[in-house]
Formats: sequence, structure tokens, C-alpha cells
Amino acid sequence: MKKTYFDCLNEITSDELFDGLLGHGLFADKLPPFLTSECFLNFCKNPPNGFTFDNNSRLFIKYESMRNINIPRLLSIPHPIAYRNQCQTIKDNWKNIKNFFKNKTKNNSYKISRIHIRKIDHSLKIFETCYENLDDINLDEYPQVIQKHLFEMNHKNFCVDDYPEPKLLIGKRYIVKADISNCFPSVYSHSIPWALVGKKYAKEKENRNDNLWFNQIDKTTRNLKDEETHGILIGPHTSNLISEIILVVIDEKLSDKGYQYTRNIDDYSCYVQTYEDAENFLLDLSKELKQFNLTLNHKKTEILELPLASVNHWVRKLSNHVFISDEKLSLKDVRSFLDIALELMKENKDNSAILNYAIKILSKKEMTKYAKEYFIDTIHHLVLLYPYLITLLEKNVFEPFELSCDELQKIAKNIYDMAHKKNLYEAMSYAIYFAIKNDFKIQDDLYDMAESSRDTILMLLCYSHDKKFSSSRNFIRTTLGKKYKELAKELQSDMDEYWLFVYEVLSVGLLDREWKAMKKNNVSFIKDGFIG
Repeated sequence: MKKTYFDCLNEITSDELFDGLLGHGLFADKLPPFLTSECFLNFCKNPPNGFTFDNNSRLFIKYESMRNINIPRLLSIPHPIAYRNQCQTIKDNWKNIKNFFKNKTKNNSYKISRIHIRKIDHSLKIFETCYENLDDINLDEYPQVIQKHLFEMNHKNFCVDDYPEPKLLIGKRYIVKADISNCFPSVYSHSIPWALVGKKYAKEKENRNDNLWFNQIDKTTRNLKDEETHGILIGPHTSNLISEIILVVIDEKLSDKGYQYTRNIDDYSCYVQTYEDAENFLLDLSKELKQFNLTLNHKKTEILELPLASVNHWVRKLSNHVFISDEKLSLKDVRSFLDIALELMKENKDNSAILNYAIKILSKKEMTKYAKEYFIDTIHHLVLLYPYLITLLEKNVFEPFELSCDELQKIAKNIYDMAHKKNLYEAMSYAIYFAIKNDFKIQDDLYDMAESSRDTILMLLCYSHDKKFSSSRNFIRTTLGKKYKELAKELQSDMDEYWLFVYEVLSVGLLDREWKAMKKNNVSFIKDGFIG
């Protein structure tokens, strides 16, 4: 039996929710994977005597991540105490939140929202998420691995959630594609209680008390942004739950009007019989969004006539590509496949998802020696042209093809040099991350780059790199170490915006308040092996 939206949420206990959001959802998935909040989670569950988690508002770390369209997206890392308080409030009110979702989705005949908080079943991550392939899979052959994090941007489980689109298409002539303009940055925090208990009720004077459960969620969400009411942070996993609170209310209104559609976060696909119905859906969607101070992104809104291919033309062409070689791919196989991907990319307005998809397909193939060399060299070339590919390298090139340290070093240094010239801090951060993980230096001294960038993640990786490769046992007492220490002390006046770097660099004696207590209890946000 297929799971409802509520079934997925109801599988998560309040303790599992807290552990998943706080211990595995503080840092955005797009960050170089050298950070962890598991140690901080343990501290929060067993705080020292007398320690209190004050409910003050905080600022946050800003981090630019390159999107597939080569335009950066601003990600955020919240202050850990403020984030803990938000997670605690959500945990404390989990029963109310689940009942809210149950009431808003109980009349749905299928799951409208396709991506949401849930237990992640990684037995399906062995496969591409193209639904056509799943019917041929014997899932009993694969062990089920439930991860501790509760949200993934691209997690789809068609075997459990079903795939409603084929039934929604029957009798329909048009599909409406729409999404919300700047969804997370546009969310008004006071609209959270509007969604949870109704706008009229929430705005009544007697119901504006911060002690009421729905206002507690609003308050702790605001406190991640220095009490700003406009926007929720992109990055921490709680934001995905907060956005769902608002968007399922809109789903209920639209489905009650008879519209049949699916939603991936804020992307809508609605199936209708007439062009007039399509226009009415956009009018009604726009009307319901305005109730929460949200608007449609008209640049991404379109009405398309059916039938359309069930998957994009390029997905079908790449996934159904027939390779010449029966066993290991030859040089000719790999070269022709990448040529096709690049041609499709140009035909589809430089849609970078095509290149991502092609790389993931090839990463699972056995290759001859020369095919492998060609593939690695070509990806080396492409990643310098399209820096957004850097996040794919480790899992889809370095690990499956077991690159030597010399090969890794050459790629990482070229990425670093390219990114240095263009001031691409994320790309530089990944290059340094690769160097630290694989035990080679990018260069002898990265301090000048750290100091000039004032990018928290890059500064921390520069510090970790220089400390790891220092010949001194007490790096902070070296000339270079003292420079990092002075930089951290300088940034301490803006602690919330640089907390990760300042906290990791400074000793317990130079920290105060919650930072001192955390340092005394050996809390670190850096994974083992990434710092000397």
C-alpha cells in the first residue's frame, strides 16, 4: 500500500526528528562535506550543568553556491544555538504539526508534494531516479539503509510514493508548468501561524502571544535571521519543513477546486482539459500564493499542449543510448556519449543538468584504460569551464575510477588556480577540501587568500589545510598560526556571521558565553581527519 504524506511523517518520532534536523541538517548539502553537527547534537542532548540555550535572535553565515545555470545561490548556515532552539520547538510541537499535515492532506487521492521531510531509504540510491527503471528492480536483493538525515532535494521513492502522473494525464490536453518566485527568501515568518491555525485566528490580538505553539515556531524561525520576518534560510533542513507548512495549505485549496497536479518543493505541474482551465489554474494559484505574500515566477510559467514525452527528450536519449562495447566501454564509446551530451546541452539552452546526468551514467560503467583516461581528462577540462560540476567529482569521478594522488592533485590545483583568478570561493573551497582529504598541499601558505576572501567556509578550509600540513605540533604558536588567530579575533566582533571559523580557531580562553562551554566540552564542527 502506498504511503500518504502523513504516513511518511508519522514514521518519524519527535526524537528522530530532532536528531535528524539538528545532527544532520544544519549544513547545506552543497557545502564541501567536511563539516558535521553530530558532536554539537550530543552536546545539546547532554548539556553541562547550568548551561542554558538562550532564545536570542542571531545573524547567520552566508555562502554562495554555484547553481547549474552558472549563477550563484546564497546558502546560509545558522547560528547553532538559534538552530537548536528552532529544532527543539519543532520537536516539542511535532504532534500538533503532524496533525496539521494530516488534516491538510487527508483528502488527497495521491501525494501532491513529491519531496518533503521523511526517512530516507538509501537502498534506492543505487539506481537512477528515472521511474521507468524501477519496475525491473528486485528490491529484496538490496539491503535497506535508513539514513539519519531526513531531507534530500532529489529524493524520490516511486515504489513507496507511487507515480501519479500517468493517471493524471488521462483525458487532459494541457500541462501547466509554474513555480514560486524566490520561494524561501520570500516566505513571511508570520505566515507560518497563518498556515497552522488560520490567518484570521492567528491575527487576533489574544493569539499573538509568543508562548502559543504556532507562534513559537514563528519566533524561533525569525531568530535565525536576527528577528527578520522576511525570508527563511536556504540550507538548513528545517526550512524545507517550514515551507511545506505553508505550501500544503495552498495545495488543499487548489485540490478542493478540482485541480490535479504535483509539486516538487515550489515547482508545479498541473494537468488540465482546456486552455481556459490552464489559465484558471494560474489565476487561482496566484491568488492563493498572495494569501501568504508569495508570487508566481512568470519567467518560468508556461502552458504546454499534450501529449509530451514522459521524460525530457535528452533524458531518454542518454538513458537509452546503446554503447558499442558489450563489456568495458571503449574510448569511442565514451567520446561519442560525451559528444552527444554536449550537443544536447547546446540544443537545450546550455541546460547543465544534461552534463550532470551524462557524468553520472558514465561513472557507473566499466571502461578500458584509454576510455578511462579520456573520461577523466575530459571531465578535468569541463569542470574548469563549468565550475558547478565540482560537486560531482568526488562521488562520480574520483572514487569510482580510483584516481591516483598525482591525478587528484593536478585536478585540484587547476581548479584552485582557475577559481582564484575568478574569485570563485566555492570552487577554491572544494579544491582545498580535496587536498586535505587526499593528503596533498595546494600551496605552502593559504592565509592571504583566507584573509582577503572573508568567506567563512574558505577561511576555515585554508586554516585546516595550513594546520594539517604544518610541521609544528602547536600550529597556533607559529607565525602563520598567529596570523589566523589574529584574524579570528578581529572577526569575533561579528561572531554570528563568522562563528564557524572564529569558534574553531580560537582557544577556550578567548571565547565566551555558549562558545566557551562548547569548547570546554570538545565540541567541533569539523569531521575527523580534516584538521591537524
